[in-house]
Amino acid sequence: MSSISLPLVLSVISSVVTFIFAFIVLRRWWEKPRPHLLAWGIGLFLYFLGSFSQVVLAFVWSPLFFALWYWCGALMVPAWLGQGTTFLLVRRGSIARNMMMLLILISIMTLPWTLFLTPLNANGWQPGKDMTQIYRDELAPDGSVIHAGIMSGPSTGTVRIFSPVMNVWGTVALVGGAIYSAYIFRRKNIMRNRVVGNWLIAFGGLLPALGGALIRLGDPSFKYIGEMLGAILIFWGFWLTTHVPDEEPTPSNPVPQTAGD
Repeated sequence: MSSISLPLVLSVISSVVTFIFAFIVLRRWWEKPRPHLLAWGIGLFLYFLGSFSQVVLAFVWSPLFFALWYWCGALMVPAWLGQGTTFLLVRRGSIARNMMMLLILISIMTLPWTLFLTPLNANGWQPGKDMTQIYRDELAPDGSVIHAGIMSGPSTGTVRIFSPVMNVWGTVALVGGAIYSAYIFRRKNIMRNRVVGNWLIAFGGLLPALGGALIRLGDPSFKYIGEMLGAILIFWGFWLTTHVPDEEPTPSNPVPQTAGD
């Protein structure tokens, strides 16, 4: 069994925070069905699943949890969270709904490929080893699987094509939507808690993206702290926008919805 390390502690905290957050949002959706709450709830549950997979893989090798870690973190979490924000801000026509259908289609396409069509083994795994290093040892740059140093053929290459698209799409929607909402509230000088809350959501959404960008530059040191702080800040921002009483806007000053509306 691996010793307790800082990445493990940060992954545990991220798992706890995102599980509680997902439960709150999905319960809110169950009580008051809204598409943005469902999208956010799915994204947050996947955030939890990816963080929890890191915890499991710190102690034992599991191809299932490795595939879930990759699928959730590299593909799904930013896109689903961004889709929730899209539902809040794009309320005319069927644009948001069509984007949701596309996201569901990509999710269905990539999940079985990642889980069942990517043969993995424990060659690159050691207890407590950094996840990004395990990823590099298991997969070649072109997406081929490495078995005892021999590349066996393409596996995740097709899935990896979606990774930058999904991350950019989701991050721009989540962070850009939060900044836009904060700007609107600030310009109208109302609902100050929602101004602060949206800024926290925007900053929290940027941190995991920054961690991923640094990984591509060869520095994985910010990955775990970025994930943990991102989860905490988004949770904090959501709480401020939905649980702190705010001023009622005047009829002449309509304001955008927020995650809990």
